[in-house]
Amino acid sequence: MPSARQVLDGAAVHAWYGLRFATARRFGLPESAEGRLGARRLVEVPIFPQRPSRLSIAMGQGEVNPQSEDAFFANVWAPESADGLPVILFLHGGAWMTGGGSMPWYDGGMLAARGAVVVTVNYRLGPFGHLGASADHEFPLPVADLLLALDWTVTNIAGYGGDPQRITVAGQSAGAWYGHLLSLLPDARGKIHRLALLSMGTRKPWSRQTRSRVTASAGRMVEPDNLGTAPVDAVLGAGLRALPPPDPNLGMAPAAYLPMASTGLPSAFLDPVGASTDTSVEATYLRFTAQESAIFFVGSTRHLEATQDQVDEALGPWDPADLPAVLKRRGNYAGSSSGLSPYRQLVAASSWRQFQRFPAEFAEALRADGAKAHLDVFEEQSQQPGLLAAHCFDLPFQFGNRSAWQDAPMLAGYDDEKFTEVSGQLVRDLVHFAAGAGPYA
Repeated sequence: MPSARQVLDGAAVHAWYGLRFATARRFGLPESAEGRLGARRLVEVPIFPQRPSRLSIAMGQGEVNPQSEDAFFANVWAPESADGLPVILFLHGGAWMTGGGSMPWYDGGMLAARGAVVVTVNYRLGPFGHLGASADHEFPLPVADLLLALDWTVTNIAGYGGDPQRITVAGQSAGAWYGHLLSLLPDARGKIHRLALLSMGTRKPWSRQTRSRVTASAGRMVEPDNLGTAPVDAVLGAGLRALPPPDPNLGMAPAAYLPMASTGLPSAFLDPVGASTDTSVEATYLRFTAQESAIFFVGSTRHLEATQDQVDEALGPWDPADLPAVLKRRGNYAGSSSGLSPYRQLVAASSWRQFQRFPAEFAEALRADGAKAHLDVFEEQSQQPGLLAAHCFDLPFQFGNRSAWQDAPMLAGYDDEKFTEVSGQLVRDLVHFAAGAGPYA
């Protein structure tokens, strides 16, 4: 029996919450498992332990799920009487340290109402996903979690009306990083048919030395206990304090946890040309927002009040390839002659280097190889000063669930009618892409 039934956009949609796909001990490899929670609402399904997101200044908090180290759960939405529909397996973002597929933000009901079976999943985060003594594992723990979630989807989705031969993995931010990686792994070959990368984070994995150093530092902070047995809150706090310092360059948005470069990770998976030849998916959809990094800078006086001299010092030494066209004149850094304010220059530079360059070059490389690739830019702007068309601003539109974002400053003042129009287009685009329909055939 479904956990809930609702009518969305004129279609009856069933939802199943808290479907177990794995189990694991702390810092241990996951194992397949079965079971189901008695949850009647999505927000009742636990997510993995974490601290509040640093992006709440724009995104708000939303409804708060319980947290547990045993949060290996999937959730499914499907139209009533679904049979053989395309499947969208969505991987949430959160800078590798926050978020959860069971958060109400990622309710897949509206996407299902348009003709897809939607799956969301949780995976391990922060210190619980990236520290410990697992240096010899083939994959980082979150990747191992997601491989099992993918296997669970392939095995079980027909029972919910989905076609296991038409699975689109769609990820946002860190989730897109994982989705891209999964599409290149032999373990996932033949299981992912289409790939949607939304605002993909393009950070390089931690080295083994960095992971070992952070683990050792966090371990000292919980003494006389150890990371394997210390209380959850103690590990979360120590994990934050042990992180490497952020890049001091004004043009670089900060990163926290990153997966380690384990033996199973392709060494060149962030090389657009190499990845284009290794991927096995039949089509790729890529999208980024026009000013991705504004969400990381909008709360920083250091960025908002940066002078042109400070920006020149930060961006002047960059390789021109790391600069967007708007910041270049005759192939070199343009500075104030770009016509952008110092703040907008920083946003443009970081957005291109850390979010936009890879998908743009990956799409070009895929097309050069004769593969299907679609690249879009989300340009709707928030009414929140300085936020612009920032990272994550497209999420409420993509899921069509503005009510789940009631406390999000980034949506304050945005016109309801316009929201419905833009959201409807994004929902249709993703479902049509998953189905291989319309312009995505």
